[in-house]
Amino acid sequence: MSDPVVGTARLKRQNTANVLGELRARPEPVRIVEIAERTGLTRSTVATIIDELDADGWVRRHDPAESLGRPAARFTIAPSRFHVVGVDIGLHRVVSEVADASGDVIAAATVQHELHDGRELLRLAATTIDRALGDAALTRKDAAAVSVASVGMVDHASGRVRVIRGLDAWTELDLADELGRGFTGAVELDNDANLAALAVSQLDDCPPSFLTVQWGARLGAGLVLERRVYRGPLGAAGEIGALKVVDPWSGDAATLEAVVGAERIDEVARLMAARDPYTRLASALGPEAATAQVFERANDGERAATEIVDLLAEVAANALAPILLVLDLHRVYITGGIARGGDVLTAALERRLAAGGASPVEVRVSPFAENTVVRGAVAAALRTAWGTALDGGLGSGDRIRMEPGARPGN
Repeated sequence: MSDPVVGTARLKRQNTANVLGELRARPEPVRIVEIAERTGLTRSTVATIIDELDADGWVRRHDPAESLGRPAARFTIAPSRFHVVGVDIGLHRVVSEVADASGDVIAAATVQHELHDGRELLRLAATTIDRALGDAALTRKDAAAVSVASVGMVDHASGRVRVIRGLDAWTELDLADELGRGFTGAVELDNDANLAALAVSQLDDCPPSFLTVQWGARLGAGLVLERRVYRGPLGAAGEIGALKVVDPWSGDAATLEAVVGAERIDEVARLMAARDPYTRLASALGPEAATAQVFERANDGERAATEIVDLLAEVAANALAPILLVLDLHRVYITGGIARGGDVLTAALERRLAAGGASPVEVRVSPFAENTVVRGAVAAALRTAWGTALDGGLGSGDRIRMEPGARPGN
């Protein structure tokens, strides 16, 4: 026979979760009667839950809006109730963002690097995290959850990167454990392309299934099927950078990453500039990376730059088309530094995908561009923090409390 006390506690926890969910989904202040209408709960039930949330500091009370009759108070989530940290550790850049409970970024730190030693990069990442926390006037103990993005194939069972190119000793490090020192909240590790896909999935008009291509110095894909990031049993889903293709400029077989990555774009741009030094592309090249100039000149219609973009799109489309066809996907998002390519890149990819039989496929650039990964890390940390709050607090008494280090239920 079921325990009525346990059943009542479970029901209360679910009702409170529904109210919190409605508050989180509504950025504008909302009245109790509106929450009741949207959740299907009675007004008195919602009022009781709101009172308890208010007493524990989970909601912010706003002045009544102008209305006829008796004015009613309105409520939103209290942003300062907890904070989370998102981190993107890339091969050339480390970014850390601190966000409040509503998801707004309140501080960030970014550093460019050319490190190849994993332990040095780990120290740089830790320093970058602390800089962002310091700018937010917080410490590691104040973070309810941390999500760390890394390039490479991530083994979620061990919390380590299993395969990575271009970074020494990275697979030997327990990144979550090393970076988690001093944190009381959960610290989790994921692949950068997967977190980029998570960030894109938060967009209002995002379809339930799509492919995200994290495109910069390295190349990977995040696959979302029916609103869930698919990683595969070994965490290898989306490792498209290792696909073998033919380099159209040299004729040699190479990996997709080596042919269309930012480093190869830079090389090709300089080779073409050397062959024809009187083009606008050639005159625009300086000592810095040429990738941005290639796309900028291509968007202006410059012939040499357009030729590079078209060949990049052809190689990428030939690799992506079979994936899109097999999974019946019709939306591709470009994230990472190459997302700055804009319309000229998306149009070229759409043409080449259609020629390869993958049609209709719409290609878009992420509105977050090279910050897509860190935004996904923030989203993952928020999900963990809210899961911890619901899993650790709602069933334990009349008041909600965040339990540091607790893991959310599935």
